[in-house]
Amino acid sequence: MSLELVNTFGTLLTVAIIAATAIAAMAQLRHLRAGNQINAMLSIGSQFDAKEFRDSWTLVSHNLESAMEDPLYRDYLTARGRRTPLPVVTQEYRDLTDASYLVGNTYEELGILVKNGIIDQVIFLDRYNWVISQTWNRMASLVAFTRAVARNDAVWENFEYMTVLAQDSMVEGSTYPKGVRRLQLDNRWPLPPLPATA
Repeated sequence: MSLELVNTFGTLLTVAIIAATAIAAMAQLRHLRAGNQINAMLSIGSQFDAKEFRDSWTLVSHNLESAMEDPLYRDYLTARGRRTPLPVVTQEYRDLTDASYLVGNTYEELGILVKNGIIDQVIFLDRYNWVISQTWNRMASLVAFTRAVARNDAVWENFEYMTVLAQDSMVEGSTYPKGVRRLQLDNRWPLPPLPATA
């Protein structure tokens, strides 16, 4: 065997080893990314299940819209936003504001993670699109008012971005895989008819 043939064989073997190493590294990176996505989704689920968040969401869900109708509450929000002396309000209004900021900031942070590809958008929206949209609907009046007070449309803009993605994904319909049969369900308890819409 000539020295040139041995040298060529050695070069080809080195290229093959490097290629195999690169393929293995890419597979390992794919597995690491999948593991990170799993951990991220579990962490988000834990955050949404945490008592403080659930209590805050319930408070926002039940009380925010009616509070926004109260001029005293809006004065309180304005003073907080502009860092002027706060009017005297009930503890319920202070708790509601803290709860609203906790919920809004949580969704803002998740929006940042989705926007920057830290959390897989498809997986995240498959699980949370309805919850995101529902929460935005509950908080839209507060978001609009807070933006007006701050004179800044960037307030909770990543929450807004994520809501747009969620709403768009819901328009697309079910994410159930096409071609997979559905199970037949039988609801034994008839529902009353929906009220007529005007």
